[in-house]
Amino acid sequence: MIRFDRVLFVFPQYKHTQFGATHPPVGLGYLSEFLSANGIENDVVDMRLDPSIDRLKAKIRAFQPNLVGVSMMTLLHRHTYDLMEDIKKTFPHLFIVAGGPHISTFREAALNQCRAVDFGVTLEGEQTLLELCREVNLPDIKGLIYRHDDQIIYTGPRSFIAELDTIPFPVYGKFALDKYITDEIPLLTSRGCPYNCIYCPVKTAIGRQCRVRTPQHVIREIQYWHQRGRRHFGIVDDNFMMIKKRVLGLCQEIQDHRLKGLELRCPNGVRADQCDRQVLAQMRDIGFKYLAIGIEAGNNKILERLHKGEKIEIIRQAIENACDLGYEVILFFLVGSPGETWQDIEDSVKVATSYPVFDAKFYNLIPFPDTQLFDWVRQNKYFIREPEDYLNDASHWDARPVFATPELSREDRIKALHYTASIRRQIRQKAIQRKLQKLGILSGLAAYIFILDFVQYQLLHNYYLRRLATRIFRKITN
Repeated sequence: MIRFDRVLFVFPQYKHTQFGATHPPVGLGYLSEFLSANGIENDVVDMRLDPSIDRLKAKIRAFQPNLVGVSMMTLLHRHTYDLMEDIKKTFPHLFIVAGGPHISTFREAALNQCRAVDFGVTLEGEQTLLELCREVNLPDIKGLIYRHDDQIIYTGPRSFIAELDTIPFPVYGKFALDKYITDEIPLLTSRGCPYNCIYCPVKTAIGRQCRVRTPQHVIREIQYWHQRGRRHFGIVDDNFMMIKKRVLGLCQEIQDHRLKGLELRCPNGVRADQCDRQVLAQMRDIGFKYLAIGIEAGNNKILERLHKGEKIEIIRQAIENACDLGYEVILFFLVGSPGETWQDIEDSVKVATSYPVFDAKFYNLIPFPDTQLFDWVRQNKYFIREPEDYLNDASHWDARPVFATPELSREDRIKALHYTASIRRQIRQKAIQRKLQKLGILSGLAAYIFILDFVQYQLLHNYYLRRLATRIFRKITN
C-alpha cells in the first residue's frame, strides 16, 4: 500500500545568509536517492537557484505531488514557515512534511508554530520518510511527528542507521547541477559527532553517535563522479578525521584507483587533535588541498569553557603542520564565548596571525536552542535579544551580538566583531597576494579588489562571475 507516491522536495532560499547556491544540498540528495531506489517518484526544487514562489507553484501544478517535503534550518525559520503556509493556502489538500535541524530540535513545538506542517521527520529521514510514503501506521513510524485530531504526537526517536554503506549515495539526478555556483560535489562520508562542545547543535540535528561509510563505499562515489569529469569534492562531515585508519584507508583507495587530478577540501572544519602529520601528509599526496580547522579560541582557558577537549599547544602544532605541507588553511574562531575577555580575543588574533593561513573566520557566537550554551545564557539572563527574534535574522557574520556577559559588554562585542573582521581582511589580502605573486606589483591591487565585501558577495552568489574567477585564478596559480 502506498500513501504518497509523488514527493516534491523543496530547499528554501535562506535570505541574508553569506553563501549562495554553491553546491546541491547533500541531505536532500540522500533523501531523493533513497526514495528513487525504493520506487517512490520524486523531484527537487532548490529555491536558492530560483526563489520565485510563483515558479514553485507552477512546478507543483506540473509535477502534481501528493506530498511536499521541506528542509528547515533554525536560523530564519519564520521565512520557511511563511513559505509552507503559502503552499498550503494555494494547495489546501496537499500534505507537507518538514525535516532538517529545526524540526529535530523543536519537534512538536514546530508543528504548533506552523499549522501548515502535517508531518515532521526528526534526525535521519530516509527510513522514516519511506515508511510514511508506504502507508505504515503512523504510530508505528519512529522519528515521526504527526497530527491526530487536535493533538500533535511524536512517536519517539528512531535508531540511527549503523551501516551507512547500505544507503545509496546521491547522484543528484533531480538537481540542476550545472546551475550551482561551483563545480564541487559534496561528499558526506560520516554522520554524527561524539564531542560535547557547548555551542554545537549537531547532537540535536543528527546525533552524537558517530557512524561512518567505509573507504570502499566512498571511493565508489568518487569514481562515479570522476568518470563524469568531476574533479572537485568537498567533504562536508561534522567530524571527517575522527578515525585515522579510515582516513588513511580512503587515501589508499584513491591511490590504488589512480584517480588523478582530484582536488578535495574539508570546508566544515576538522579537529586539530586529529591532524597528525602522517595523516595530513597522506591526504595532501592524493589531492587534499583546503583544510579548515575549528580553533574556536586562542588559549586553554576559553577552550576549557567551551568543553572543546583540546589544548592550544596541540592546535598550534596542527596549524604549523598543515601550513608546512602546503595546505590552504582556514581557521574558525568564535567571538564572545563564556568568560571571554578582550585579552582572550587578542590571543585568538595572535594565533590567527602567527601562520601563513589562507583565511581566518571570526564568528559572531549565536546560542542555538538545546545546547549547553543556550541554557547557560538563559539561566544567567544574559540575552540582549530574545531567541525568537535573533533566530530569524541573526548571522554569524554581522556585528549584532545576541547576548552579553560581565566580561564582555554589548558595546565591547560589537567592537570585537568589527576588529576581528578587519584582522580577517588583512589575513586574506596577504594570502591572496602570496598566491598571485606571478602578477608582480599588480598582486597587491588584485588582492585588495578580491577581498572587497561586494566582490566576495558576488563570488558566493553569482554563477558566471564565480566560474570566470575560478578559471582565471587556477590559470594564474598553477
